[in-house]
Amino acid sequence: MPAVSVVRGSSPNVKKALDYIGFEPRECEILVIKPHLCSSMQWYTGATTDPRIIEQLLRLYEGLASEVYVVESDGYSQGADEIARELGIIELCEHYGARWVNLSRDILIPVERDYLALENPFPTPRTLLKADLVINVPKMKTHSMLTVSLGLANMFRIIPRRKEVYYPKISEAICDVLMIRTPELTVMDAGIAMEGNGPLKGTPKRMGLTLASRDPVAIDTIACRIMGINPIHVEHIVKAGYYGFGEYAEKRISVRGESVENVRTRFRVP
Repeated sequence: MPAVSVVRGSSPNVKKALDYIGFEPRECEILVIKPHLCSSMQWYTGATTDPRIIEQLLRLYEGLASEVYVVESDGYSQGADEIARELGIIELCEHYGARWVNLSRDILIPVERDYLALENPFPTPRTLLKADLVINVPKMKTHSMLTVSLGLANMFRIIPRRKEVYYPKISEAICDVLMIRTPELTVMDAGIAMEGNGPLKGTPKRMGLTLASRDPVAIDTIACRIMGINPIHVEHIVKAGYYGFGEYAEKRISVRGESVENVRTRFRVP
């Protein structure tokens, strides 16, 4: 049974969230951390990942990972390099000896799969393919096209170029991305979330939560319930569960730490 931890606090507590699900950082060759950096809006607007979570992960893997990369692709109206610079991510990487990689400028390797929507073979950023461990660090927020932008939607952003061509079949494209690389761990930033007209024009919503899970579908399922949204009505979550990328039946998910009932609050949706 997959486990999802829900930790409440005035600031992020990654270690506690990982302890609840029994995840212990271990030695690895190449670690890739994928935050949600869709714009240069600061984390407290509810738009982007809190850098404190990235920093806590970098500290946890000091001396354990031979190479650490923090990655993102170009945003809707800004390049990833500009965003990372303005949000202090590049400076953070330099401080901890990690490397910043703009996936839109990475070397691309053709990967063949039985895709539902992506072109085949799909040009995939090399940094992602060579990782031993991928940690997905999404933001909890609503989304005008997907209803919610959580962990699965954040993985869609590994597409290096022209994401908009996949919008008509975005749920299938998200599943395709998971065929290429499913994250081993998701740590969700729900400290200050976003409701309303997300992913960029919504309203900040203080939640004070950090979620974690090895199962990328289970964590999105529980996050929806915390947001007062029925995950069965979120197409990409249901499809990802149907295609075997994780568990979307709530009765088969163990929630540890805070209960959903104790932290649930209804989010305004677009």
